Amino acid sequence: MRLATRLVSPLALLAVLGSFATAFATSTTLVIGEFRTRGPNGADDEFIELYNVSTSPFLIGGWTVHASDNAGNTVELGMVTGGIVVFPGCRYLFANPNGYSGSVAPDQWFTTGSIPDDGGVSVQNGTIVMDAAGMSPGSAYGEGTLLAPLTTNVDQGYERKPGGSLGSGQDTDDNATDFQLISPSDPQDAASTCHTTTPARGRTWGELKLLYR
Repeated sequence: MRLATRLVSPLALLAVLGSFATAFATSTTLVIGEFRTRGPNGADDEFIELYNVSTSPFLIGGWTVHASDNAGNTVELGMVTGGIVVFPGCRYLFANPNGYSGSVAPDQWFTTGSIPDDGGVSVQNGTIVMDAAGMSPGSAYGEGTLLAPLTTNVDQGYERKPGGSLGSGQDTDDNATDFQLISPSDPQDAASTCHTTTPARGRTWGELKLLYR
């Protein structure tokens, strides 16, 4: 069926675009498996869990996790210690030393800053954003349709689907599609059980080869 062409004003177009975040390249290595911006201990009860979606061990020493506020200001929360390897379906956990209440000990603590409720988070290899999740259009980080801010001090977090024992391999470059709210939250570290799953990709392998050539 042929659709009629309609004229859209520049202001209307900007309003539509403002509701979506920048789409970064689909990661073939590490993604954000789960995160939260606050918990039972308040605004600093937060963590970022990384998950290896590949089928090979991956060296992540020097990779960094970042946070953004709702105005696009960013801070490096921490850097992975040199020599760290994450195996397929395994995780690596960062947490805030000023409030984290999870029962699983983090692999590393944040060295500075925290995650604003209406901001965003990312994992980066140098200056390349490998994966991101956002809670406001003004955040520097986020993919597709964004997530609702977590504003209450309860034990909950955003977990990447499928979730649980099925792993966290879904990556369609759309935060609202890829993440689900779970309660209680389930942070896991490098010593936790590893899970493998078939990732849901947002791009074809041919497109990915072009991106990483």
